[in-house]
Amino acid sequence: MKRIVGSIFLMLVLVVNINSVFSNTSNSSAKENTLKVDTTKKIYDYADLFSEDEEENLFLQANEYIENYSMDLAIVTINENNKTSSRAYADDFYDYNNFGIGTGHDGILLLIDMDNRIAWISTTGKAISVYTDKRIDTILDDVEIGLKSSNYYKAAESFINTSGKFASSGVRNIYIDSFSDGIMFFLKCAIIPTIITVVIILIGWYSHKNVRKATSASIYMKKDTFKLYNRQNNFVNTYTSRVYSPRSSGSGGSSTHTSSSGRSHGGGGRGF
Repeated sequence: MKRIVGSIFLMLVLVVNINSVFSNTSNSSAKENTLKVDTTKKIYDYADLFSEDEEENLFLQANEYIENYSMDLAIVTINENNKTSSRAYADDFYDYNNFGIGTGHDGILLLIDMDNRIAWISTTGKAISVYTDKRIDTILDDVEIGLKSSNYYKAAESFINTSGKFASSGVRNIYIDSFSDGIMFFLKCAIIPTIITVVIILIGWYSHKNVRKATSASIYMKKDTFKLYNRQNNFVNTYTSRVYSPRSSGSGGSSTHTSSSGRSHGGGGRGF
């Protein structure tokens, strides 16, 4: 019995070690196959879809977004994808080039993959919460209009504009980013409930104070109103009715996955 247990334990150790070796090899390969870039440029038009003026305008808009919302933003276009998928390319490009702001690497990236004809959005850190699955779909709706008409500048500009609209509301919903918000939060969570509690206690105390002490049980009964009848209920039958109620398919959350670097990402993509 001990030999069998020992053999099983040894096999488990070997499996874990083999998986670890393959995982490390895969991560190393993914990093080596990722193009190294200057993260300050923000617009990486390797598919040559933008003119010089368009690229400059997108760069200015991207930096305005970054300054306003404290999240990184990048746009990448490619003609050849050397990764397993558009999602893998977008995630690896973001991770292995160290995009992102703060310890959470907050930011969003748009990949226009001309090789697979897919637009993919990758979100990281705070951006995962801001850009829910529903919001990602809305951004892709706007991006798709430009892509299908081969107006790639319009697609990229729509990505920045729609992302900015959601960030302006999404960031404030998640974080208290002003003094007035902090005051209102304190009032709602502390003072107002306390006042309501005190009022309820005072009302209860005052009502109890005005109740007169009863001297006899008869004061609770109206004379000659109590009559006792003998009634009998016979059980006949019973049945149960079941009605199917489908669950709502809508979701206000963000789907996530883990990239080859081990970091969590949200996002989504669409063909064009």
